[in-house]
Amino acid sequence: MTKITPICAVLTLGLTLSSTLAQAADAIWSKNKVCRGYATETGSGYSGGALLLDPIPAGMNIAALSPYQLNSGGIRASLAGAWLQVTGPVGSINVYVTDLYPEGKSCALDLSPGAFKKISGIPPGWVDNIHWKVIPGPYEGPVLYRIKEGSTIYWAAIQVRRTRYPVVSMDYYELGHWIRANKTDYNHFILNKTGPGNIKIRYRDIYGHQLSDYIPDGVLNKESSKVKIIPGRVQFPL
Repeated sequence: MTKITPICAVLTLGLTLSSTLAQAADAIWSKNKVCRGYATETGSGYSGGALLLDPIPAGMNIAALSPYQLNSGGIRASLAGAWLQVTGPVGSINVYVTDLYPEGKSCALDLSPGAFKKISGIPPGWVDNIHWKVIPGPYEGPVLYRIKEGSTIYWAAIQVRRTRYPVVSMDYYELGHWIRANKTDYNHFILNKTGPGNIKIRYRDIYGHQLSDYIPDGVLNKESSKVKIIPGRVQFPL
């Protein structure tokens, strides 16, 4: 007797496969990818920093990342805000990527003092034979949006932070079309002439996961000399 597969099952399988393939095509990083290099120690990255992720709590384990990985996939600041599990000769530590390590070679990290000591067990300086991988950020609730000072409906710089994985692309909806926002070296997306009302946005992480959300009406109506932090409603899956 010939077994007949229900059409709905075929359609479901097809949609799932299409979604998986699309996600893979948009990914710029592979899960469980391991990067091998060296680490140095720094005291910077807590205030300001190239990626504007401050304020950073004092004593938090942070890292500056080589430009080769920070700008992975040819995308500016694509690994900004990533969480890394770093392993060295004597231990492992989880660190938050807050800055650029401009002179670092491929896979190199510039670690905060506590993180460097944890993996190296040696005085401040340089340690070889370290490796690291991207891990999910330790967040349960929704993302946050940083609205850069000077932003309006005519020009706005928006950063997505508190994400499980780094954000590499953003589109915004205007006049019936999705428009790709350019990402800057300082880890913000530039939106031009968004108009009034809620601003629909969608964005992807390094693995190709996509989220859809909006910036509420009124947030960009008046230029401000101060940064605004507003809550989102979504979060990337584990």
